[in-house]
Amino acid sequence: MKKLLVGIIGVLTVLIALPLLSAFEAHIINVSATIENALSVNTTALDFGTVFPQEHLKQPLTVQLSNSFLAEGRVDNVEYFIRQKPKCAITWDGGQSFDAGSTKTGHVMAGDNPATPAVHESYWIDCGETPRALDTEKGEVWGVLPSLCEYLSKEAVTEVGRSPNDETQPSFHVPFKIFHGDNQSTPDVVETDWVYWKDTEGVLSKTHPIDPVDNWLIDLAVPCFGGHCAQDWADFVHRLNPAADPTLFIQPIENEHKVFGCDLWVEVSAVI
Repeated sequence: MKKLLVGIIGVLTVLIALPLLSAFEAHIINVSATIENALSVNTTALDFGTVFPQEHLKQPLTVQLSNSFLAEGRVDNVEYFIRQKPKCAITWDGGQSFDAGSTKTGHVMAGDNPATPAVHESYWIDCGETPRALDTEKGEVWGVLPSLCEYLSKEAVTEVGRSPNDETQPSFHVPFKIFHGDNQSTPDVVETDWVYWKDTEGVLSKTHPIDPVDNWLIDLAVPCFGGHCAQDWADFVHRLNPAADPTLFIQPIENEHKVFGCDLWVEVSAVI
């Protein structure tokens, strides 16, 4: 009986010791990657300055493949889109002046604003924290600017002899819509409200067809203000966007003289 007990203890000792011994052996696999941007975009601000109702002004925007992408032999195409988002800023003088160096993109949030639970809203814009301390004596406030997004076009400039592969979005359009209920395009996410963005899509390629650079025109069709629109306002709108309803793009009179804003986001959707 004593011999049997000793034998069992010996076996248990060996079994316990094996994991301890195996911990002294390791195999190291070195993993590394260099992450580069697929696109090169000039992010210099598009400043239209002081404008007047029914002016039609243009600014260029260039989107091109980065040098790193051109040098990589494994991938050929980049699909991207241009999205328009609200702009938040520090303003004073009743919104007629702003701090151009202290702005942020406003994020569209579907549903009611938790800060105003008594007010039912289909969406609200989250500007986040103020980027700097406000000068209350000066009358500075932090918030979203009146939207310029509806009045900006994204027009792809197609070179002669090249087939167009980029979308065009005229001025006088709604940059986003709020939908209620579950989004069928994201079946794994349960939602009650969601944002549909009216994006403008583009494609760049270094093979067939060779298309490493997209040149866009960003047009500003300046709105008029309630009670002060010219008689040919509807003609002006329809000349640029025949499908638009001119009455939907007249600005409230209280926004006259204020600074308007919009942020253009160029985002990669696929690398192929």
